[in-house]
Amino acid sequence: MTSIEAIILGFIQGVTEFLPVSSSGHLILFQKILGFENLEHYILFDLICHLGTLLAIVFIFANEIKKVFRQKTHFFQVLCGTLPLFPLVLLLHPIKELFNQVEWLGFFFLTTAFILYLGERNTKAPLKENQTPYKDALKIGCMQALAIAPGISRSGATISGARLLGWQREHAVVFSFLLSIPAILGGIVLETKELLANDALNTISIPPIVYAIGFTTAFLAGLLALKLLIRIAIKDKFRVFIWYCVAIGLISLYLFH
Repeated sequence: MTSIEAIILGFIQGVTEFLPVSSSGHLILFQKILGFENLEHYILFDLICHLGTLLAIVFIFANEIKKVFRQKTHFFQVLCGTLPLFPLVLLLHPIKELFNQVEWLGFFFLTTAFILYLGERNTKAPLKENQTPYKDALKIGCMQALAIAPGISRSGATISGARLLGWQREHAVVFSFLLSIPAILGGIVLETKELLANDALNTISIPPIVYAIGFTTAFLAGLLALKLLIRIAIKDKFRVFIWYCVAIGLISLYLFH
């Protein structure tokens, strides 16, 4: 992997991690376009980029993160929303096989478009932040678990799920990214543990500077994407992502079928 490729992939990860278009799907798509083979060799680079986007979340939502630890209601909502991810630990290997089956990528992008469409069709009266029950957080967590497949957007699934339950869009966006913190950390821990168990780190020949470039690019791109998403949420312009996911889904179907 060259420095230019690291910048491209770091930028893709940083932007698409937060916009509701699936970062994992875009990383696979662009790694294939760039001619990468054996994508499992780039898992560590992907993890480093995820750390960059995680830092962006902490930077933007620092006050909201403090509230989670200060207020029991916020803490238990995040905890309930994280619970549906635990059973997926037993399905790690079948799930990872999906990342090697790029012929499914287009279908998953189209699934994201459909989920976003359902969220935009919501007609419920918006709930105030203090009116959202714990069972709502659990349902949104189930939507997050659905997004384990590459091409299904985590932020798109959780924000749309919250919207279907009647949450205000701004509150849905904040909760979506609070949920992403334990999800990203858990994914990093599991993947790192597996890399160490398989002694895979010794077979990776990517220079440290390339990792640093990917991390920094993902962090800076993540900051821009988060601010953009918040602005889009306020202006109620999510429909553009529906059409984008339809387009990228059809392109993926054409490329990989």
